[in-house]
Amino acid sequence: MLGAEPEIVANYVETGQVKVVFWPVLNHGSPSVYSTLTAECIGRQNEAAFWAAHQRLFENQRDLWQADRDYYVATAVALGMDQAAFEACYDNPDTLAHIQKLDEMRRQWGIFSQPTFDVNGRVFSGAQPFSAFEQVIEDALP
Repeated sequence: MLGAEPEIVANYVETGQVKVVFWPVLNHGSPSVYSTLTAECIGRQNEAAFWAAHQRLFENQRDLWQADRDYYVATAVALGMDQAAFEACYDNPDTLAHIQKLDEMRRQWGIFSQPTFDVNGRVFSGAQPFSAFEQVIEDALP
C-alpha cells in the first residue's frame, strides 16, 4: 500500500470518504511482533504518529531482524514520543496480547500474508497500483 498510499490519502482520506485502518499480520516472527508493538504504542500516544512509525519501520525493515528493545525505544523517541509512556506500553503484556488477538482475527478471516487489503469486505492481496484501490473504493462509496 505504501506506493499507492499518498494518492489514497489525498483523494479519499483527506476528503473524509475513507479511513485507513491497520491490522497486523504477524507472519515474520519477532520483527513482525515487535515492530507492530512499537507502532501500536506510538499510535496510542499520537494517532498520526502511528503512520510515521509504520512508514519508518517499513523503510528500515532489514534492520528489524537485528533490532532489540533499545532499537524500538529509539524509534519512538525519534518520532517525538514520551519515552516512559512508550516503554510502559511496550512492556505491558496486555498490549502484546492485543496485537496477537488482532492477528488471530485476521487469520480466522483467512488472511495470512501481506500486503492484504480489505475494502468493506472486498479482499485482495499483493502490491496494487492506485488504480486498483481507486476502483475498489469507488465501488464501495455510496
